[in-house]
Amino acid sequence: MNKIKFYLTNRFILFILIVGIFLVVTFLFTGNFFPTTETKDIWFYSGLFMVLFSVLFIEPFYSSPKNVITNSIPLLLVYLAIQKSFKSNILWWISIGTILFLILISIFAMALFQENVSSETTRNKISEKLKSFAVIFGQGKVIYSAVFLSVLFLYQVELIRTIPDTYYYTMVILWGCLLLINTKAIHSSFSPIVRDKQTNAIGEIFSVQSEKMFLVKLFEDKKNVKKFDLVKFRYKMDSSFDCINNGFIFDTYNLNNQKWAKVLLLHIDKENCKKLKSNTLYKIDDKEKISLLTKDLCIESFVGVIIEGTKIGNIKFEYSKKINDLQEGDLLELEVDGTKIFYQVFGGITNSEKLELKDESGFIEGEAIQLGTWNDTNLSFEKYGWLPQINTPIFRANTENINVPDFNFPEYKLGVIPSTNLPSIINLNYAVSHHLALLGVTGSGKSFIARELIKELSIDTKIIIIDFTGEWKEKLQELSPVDIINTDKLPVMEKLIAEKETESSNRNSDKSKILEFKRKIQEQLFNYFKDFMESNNKVALFEIPELSNTTFILEFTQLFIESIFSYAKTKRGSKICLVLEEAHTIVPETGFLGDLGDYGSSKALVSKMSQIALQGRKFGVGLIVIAQRTANVSKTVLTQCNTIICFQAFDETSFAFLGNYIGKDLTQALPNLKLYHAIVTGKAIKSNIPMIVNLERKTHAPNN
Repeated sequence: MNKIKFYLTNRFILFILIVGIFLVVTFLFTGNFFPTTETKDIWFYSGLFMVLFSVLFIEPFYSSPKNVITNSIPLLLVYLAIQKSFKSNILWWISIGTILFLILISIFAMALFQENVSSETTRNKISEKLKSFAVIFGQGKVIYSAVFLSVLFLYQVELIRTIPDTYYYTMVILWGCLLLINTKAIHSSFSPIVRDKQTNAIGEIFSVQSEKMFLVKLFEDKKNVKKFDLVKFRYKMDSSFDCINNGFIFDTYNLNNQKWAKVLLLHIDKENCKKLKSNTLYKIDDKEKISLLTKDLCIESFVGVIIEGTKIGNIKFEYSKKINDLQEGDLLELEVDGTKIFYQVFGGITNSEKLELKDESGFIEGEAIQLGTWNDTNLSFEKYGWLPQINTPIFRANTENINVPDFNFPEYKLGVIPSTNLPSIINLNYAVSHHLALLGVTGSGKSFIARELIKELSIDTKIIIIDFTGEWKEKLQELSPVDIINTDKLPVMEKLIAEKETESSNRNSDKSKILEFKRKIQEQLFNYFKDFMESNNKVALFEIPELSNTTFILEFTQLFIESIFSYAKTKRGSKICLVLEEAHTIVPETGFLGDLGDYGSSKALVSKMSQIALQGRKFGVGLIVIAQRTANVSKTVLTQCNTIICFQAFDETSFAFLGNYIGKDLTQALPNLKLYHAIVTGKAIKSNIPMIVNLERKTHAPNN
């Protein structure tokens, strides 16, 4: 039954059927299959057949005053030609007047319309009403019915009885049946399969931009389509590839007064697709189906698609997220040949796409650096050696199913990738032996993470903090730090310092005595350091005594560093960590050597620190360098720091220096890093790949 109904609503079959009925009726009443060629008969049958053509082939696509004019002008010429056939001039003038009125209404409707102004203007409102009137009364089945009926009237009033009245009445019935045809129900398909395009078809596939991206021209009456609407379609790039494609509206835009949509293919269903017309886009309306597909297609976590300019090491993507909550440092994922690869967002910029002539479409272009594939065994990311294709979909990473195995000291959880449970693991032995630099502006979190690391290191390492600020005693109160030079020992040191200073200030100073005092000071410092190393204390502070001579502060510090190095050489196997707080005051860059006093003393101290940086690993001495700006710190020392933890920074010198470690692209993220977020990289980090890490803990000390 459904097949019969389908065929009876096909416009071509209907046309053949009605013409057949007409020929049979004509033969039964006249003895001929074809009507006579008299003028009145020609226009009688022309009117009937024009109604048929209008209902089946014209009216379904009829929507403009231009069509009214196209149909009305030929009729005007016809009525002028057959004026003599009308015995009633009134009827003829009514016909001519009606045709002229429709033509004028159509012309006024087009003339009044203004394209570049709102539809709410008076002119456009009047134009719209005139258009509606012209289209309703000027449509084919109305205007050609008038021709049919007027010629029929001529037969009646002229009393011509060449054929029976029954024949004409039969023609009238046939005309009435034509008017009853539902133009919205007829179609042009010959396939007996019932298609659902009449209910949810929203557009036609215009072109294929890539394997996963399709450009669709939306139907005129389906312009309420919006981003992230779920859709399905059947598209045959290969004749053997016949299945249902599921995806969603990636973007919509207007071009040349038409609405277009980009559709992203996310999933292919190998199910019966015969109900879908090929190359036609269908909106999915079923709520249950929408819910299932939204989950299966991961719509909520969709972020965007790969665009031009992507490289192996970093990707560029067109951002399009249902909820606009993507942030710098967030982890993304995509698949390349079935392999899941992770990327981390580090930047974004607004951009525009040239559509045609002056039409443009704006979008956000995001950038992310490749971290690679995750290795559970090694607790690290591993680089992947290729890049994704253009328009590959990207999602916010889902790491809930990744089980992180247990790990023990010296491995330590530095932090996590933002918004995930994936840890960034640091090997504390490597961090000290190969030196660690903590960089960033005041208040970004350097001292906080330094305290955390010192707590962990104190398990098997002796830690000495060289502190010119006097703040670390309070910061490390829970570790009970001791003073290398405590109150009881200060008088001895002060006496030696005073004697050396007195001798140095004499005009005829004895250099041998000065050297003797220096040797005694160094010997005392060596003994103080030895006492600490042989005690049960884990953390000690080296705070500079209150001396007026800045030059000697530097020399005093140098002597202390030498005593540490001397001890380490004699006691192989010791693990010693020197923490340089405000490193620019201890190991300044060459251009700043004179800022703390004597150039020679500053240079000697930097030289000694450089020696530790270069050779300390052989003797178990490592550095943690804490600094605000790389510009002020000795590059000889900094470049020996094989692990970098960099918090927020703003100066170009830091960007230039750090670009060698973390890459120039990632330095763009430094000014925007959140509190307790840092870029980490280096030998001690399990994933030796620069990445943004959240170092936040549940409880924090004051921001510093």
